[in-house]
Amino acid sequence: MMIKRHLATSAENIAKQQFNVFDRSAKLLQRSRTPKLNPELSRKKEYLRDEVALKTIERLAFITRDFTRVLDFGSHLGNFLKNLCIDTPVPPGGDYADVEMTKQLNNDKGLIRNKIKELVMVDSSSDILNRDINELFLSNFEGKVTRNVVDEETFEHPCLEESNQYDAVISNLSLHWINDLPTALSNINRVLKPDGLFMGTLFGGDTLYELRTSLQLAELERNGGMSPRVSPLVHLNDVGSLLNRAGFNMLTIDAEDIVVGGFPDVAALCEDLQAMGEQNSVLSRAGYLPRDVLLAANEIYKSLHGEKDDQGQVTLPATFNVIFMIGWKKSENQPKPLARGTGQINLKDVL
Repeated sequence: MMIKRHLATSAENIAKQQFNVFDRSAKLLQRSRTPKLNPELSRKKEYLRDEVALKTIERLAFITRDFTRVLDFGSHLGNFLKNLCIDTPVPPGGDYADVEMTKQLNNDKGLIRNKIKELVMVDSSSDILNRDINELFLSNFEGKVTRNVVDEETFEHPCLEESNQYDAVISNLSLHWINDLPTALSNINRVLKPDGLFMGTLFGGDTLYELRTSLQLAELERNGGMSPRVSPLVHLNDVGSLLNRAGFNMLTIDAEDIVVGGFPDVAALCEDLQAMGEQNSVLSRAGYLPRDVLLAANEIYKSLHGEKDDQGQVTLPATFNVIFMIGWKKSENQPKPLARGTGQINLKDVL
């Protein structure tokens, strides 16, 4: 009996450990470092999360229902709330179309702000969650805001323990650091009310492909092998099955590449990733990047992906593949397909 129990316990431990790809404690330190030590630098490097938050707001504006209670899961500093509260300016030199699109976006922000009566923010880092807690733009949001420091993998907090409590769950660029993503999505589905909305984004598999390939080629040249320098990411084709497995219905999934250009070298790109807290945290990651490998990667990056600016200088672009996903918790009130054979139009007549 003791041997059988020991074997069963070992099997359970293996099952629990099979999802452990990322070092969550290291990721917490990485994400907290810049907001705590240099808040102004942290604010300058929020451009990706702000851009994705705006695109989330644009998509949310097409949904006409009210969202009384909303969960911002993995909220970071609250980029979703910040961009709801701050009007977007017209781009410099913008034409009439830019003016109208900006006006529509700002109107959408006002409509969504009025829909949300309570926004519950959840993040594992206290430093980043509370960084902008005293900013003046928060006064533009009339609803109630609560901030909770919670490990996004455990759901061990009163705001996440009760089922069927949120009208919508928003999650922007945080799910890609969770080890057991299927369980996290299932828990998100659980806390939603029936027919509740989940709208999430995460970095997809083609993110930073320029950096990934340059580092791989450099290490092959210098060391004769490769180390996991860039974290593994979910691919677009896998997202639908993950959402279905978690219990979501009526899925909408698409992807968009956001290309950030103008980096003078690989080191500058890595500094931005570090300030964002998006550097590598794979458990099997190498301890450091040798200088000769970095120099080789920089030259390979320039030769394969470099772009010339107006002064003729070669700069480096970085591609961030963002996956947008929408799913609804199943409900008896949702529209259902008609039974087979009940159609009133013959397909032959249409074709």
